[in-house]
Amino acid sequence: MSELIAWGDESVQRQGGIAPTYYVGVCICGLEEDEVRRRLLAPIRKKIPKLHWRDMTRTEKRCSIPTIESLSLPHIVAAAAPLDNIKLDRARHKCLERLLPELEQQYGVTRLVLESREASQDERDLACVRGLRSRGFIRRLRVDFMPGESDARLWIPDQVLGAIGDAKRGGEGYSGLIASVHMLDVDLSDQ
Repeated sequence: MSELIAWGDESVQRQGGIAPTYYVGVCICGLEEDEVRRRLLAPIRKKIPKLHWRDMTRTEKRCSIPTIESLSLPHIVAAAAPLDNIKLDRARHKCLERLLPELEQQYGVTRLVLESREASQDERDLACVRGLRSRGFIRRLRVDFMPGESDARLWIPDQVLGAIGDAKRGGEGYSGLIASVHMLDVDLSDQ
């Protein structure tokens, strides 16, 4: 039985007159890393270690989104709001609590690779995952971490989350991509 892998990243949107929201987004991607890297970097005219939405020009963003759409991958995003008086780790873990069972039960994902942050943050995420497993939210789903520069498949959710943020702030619409995203709302108002 082959492994079905999702690749994930986070984004915190606090600017541009929108409700502060914490996002964890994933794509389910079985494509080879070098193919994804080649396709995503093709429109970029400079040598970079990692594709990152906030560092891209408007032209690069306009090229990136159609490339991602052409990959025809499932995208799932958990959006936690409002962030008023909520610690970011709490918002992240509520997103994981909503997202991981969805990935395992609805999509059959067996492994989630998240872009690594600091070692202590990754360990807190693993403690959250162990808690979800012990409470029966997930059964077999494994969560690992990897530096963003090391695998281009981690760049895809970064791009999707960036496009969602820009669209919410009234920028480029990216409506085709955004319409294909399975959004999972996480209400933090009673946290």
